[in-house]
Amino acid sequence: MSSRSALVKWGIILLLTVPHIFMTHVLGDRYQGAVSILPVAAAGWFFGGVAGILAGVVLLTHYVLTLNNGSVPSSVFLDNNIIFGGLIVILIGGISGWLRDLYEKQLARDRELTKRLQEANALSKITTALSEAERIGLSNILQLIVDSAREIIPGAEKAVIHLLDEENELLIPEAVTGLQNTNYKEVKMHLGEGVAGQVISSGETINIADVITDPRFLRPEDPPKFRSLMVAPVSSGRQKLGTISVQSHATHAFNQNERNLLKALGTQAAIAIENAHLLESTQQALRETDALYRISQGLVSLNAEGLLEDAVNLLQTNFGYYHVQVFIVDSQTGDFILQAGSGEIGKALKKQIYSLRAGSGIVGHTAETLKPFFTNDVDQVVFFIRNPLLPETKSEMTVPVRIGNQLLGILDIQQAPPKLFTARDLQLVSAMADQLAVALQKADLYENLQKSLQQEQTVRSQLIQSERLALVGRLLASVSHELNNPLQAIQNALFLLKEEKNLSSQGGQDLDIILSETERMAALIERLRSAYRPLRVTDFQPVHLNNLIEDVYALIGTHMRHKDIAFEFIPDPNLAPASGISDQLRQVVMNLFLNAVEIMKPGGHLTVETHNLKGQNEVFFSVRDSGPGIDTEMLPKIFDAFITSKHTGTGLGLTITHDILEQHHGRIEAANHPNGGAIFYIWLPVYQQEPV
Repeated sequence: MSSRSALVKWGIILLLTVPHIFMTHVLGDRYQGAVSILPVAAAGWFFGGVAGILAGVVLLTHYVLTLNNGSVPSSVFLDNNIIFGGLIVILIGGISGWLRDLYEKQLARDRELTKRLQEANALSKITTALSEAERIGLSNILQLIVDSAREIIPGAEKAVIHLLDEENELLIPEAVTGLQNTNYKEVKMHLGEGVAGQVISSGETINIADVITDPRFLRPEDPPKFRSLMVAPVSSGRQKLGTISVQSHATHAFNQNERNLLKALGTQAAIAIENAHLLESTQQALRETDALYRISQGLVSLNAEGLLEDAVNLLQTNFGYYHVQVFIVDSQTGDFILQAGSGEIGKALKKQIYSLRAGSGIVGHTAETLKPFFTNDVDQVVFFIRNPLLPETKSEMTVPVRIGNQLLGILDIQQAPPKLFTARDLQLVSAMADQLAVALQKADLYENLQKSLQQEQTVRSQLIQSERLALVGRLLASVSHELNNPLQAIQNALFLLKEEKNLSSQGGQDLDIILSETERMAALIERLRSAYRPLRVTDFQPVHLNNLIEDVYALIGTHMRHKDIAFEFIPDPNLAPASGISDQLRQVVMNLFLNAVEIMKPGGHLTVETHNLKGQNEVFFSVRDSGPGIDTEMLPKIFDAFITSKHTGTGLGLTITHDILEQHHGRIEAANHPNGGAIFYIWLPVYQQEPV
């Protein structure tokens, strides 16, 4: 290109010289030489002041020689006009060269000023972007820096920023601009390899004049599409962050000034990365503080299940984890049962009652070691168990939730690419696990306290009930004893009256009715006495409940039909015999049936079911009516003495029933059925044959 430009310049000078030569030969001494000014001025402009002066001397000499050859007198040469004109031509050649030098210097200054303004404008844009890093984002700022590098560094056809992956010790391209259709973005360099690797290791800028001949350049499989390469470090103090580089097709494309400029851009990139890290760190700290504060606030709640649900959803929302879940240890089997899970996946897993066997998976490993565990590649962990509902899991972290050596549960965090766990994640999750341990311990203590209070209340109620029953028993024993003697006297007198021969027919009938009622009263007194008489083991015999229930129905069936009450019996054909006293159990069934019949209106329905509970070694039967149900205030005290909703009742029927079943080592519970009416549940032990 430069040789062609020189030929063009010489061609112009020769073209301007031709008229001078022609005029010299044609006009001779009449030629004044004004035309010679043009080639002399051109020579001075194109090749400098010295060249212009020499061109003027050469043309003046040519003019003199031409005149001399033309037999022109010597006095003509000494003519003042010719001498002055020659000096003017020579001077014009020198002045032309000086003007050219002046012009080029001014042009260079203008170019330098334009370049500086361009650099200042680019750096100003970067500075402005750095001040708005939170809004713009790190990737956009780095892209702006490489775009600016390509714009303000002459010859830079491509610019790249590599960031350091400290964990894998790799330099990974993060921002690229310039040449298209290259595979350079996929090239990842290890520390110490290639120019970028050497720059980040040494911290010094390297300028490669020709990548073909320089051994420091790491050549990819395909030959490079550039010849010059300059790489500067991106670092903050002693912390190495990455590199910034520019490339050019030309060799020796970059100088010292551009080296300093690239280094300044590397500093700007370091500031951007540091600001982004600081912002991210601040935001992370705020999220961590918020999470721990909200969990600590939840500690005042004694609802452990709700607290765990809040914790897992908080971790997923605040920190972008793929999935968060908490397992609770089953005290009987040692298995891990999912107690809380984040998002819709967590709800689905909890609905499945998802669990892991003791010792299985990463969760089981953490439970055995009682130490946190995390990996960023679960495929390399031989004991990892993948959940089908979490197919994207690549990283997993488990932390024990414990108080001392007591394991309460496992906090399990799973992450999907490209995100990875860091030591800070482990620190956060460990702190969260400590908070949850305190919450679970408080909830467990509260639950145990509630159970203890409930047991104490139950024992107290039983003692009160026992005292009441004892009082009722003594009262009934005393009353029955006092009533029994006059009742026997009345019965004896009635028997004597019945023997009278002159008794009228109507009187005989009335006397039979009176005797029948006195016998019923005697039987009632005997039942009351026997109900509170201490039982012996030998009193218990096998009782077939199905037959007993049918017998009771046979006794009161007519009464039920008169009241239009339907009876439904659903027996268990394989029902084992119960251990008990047949008459007393018959009284229990009779009391329950009569209570139900009395409470129902015509058209009611009485349902009885029996079941064999082999696993519990018990037989079970239930009595359900279609009446109005039991008043909620009365329900907790339904078996207390003198508690009744009937106007004519004594309030002792269910009390006696409850006491009989307790003496039989059974139990009874009352409830309101969801579909209406009251239902009583009765359990009795299965009769066991005594060994001979």
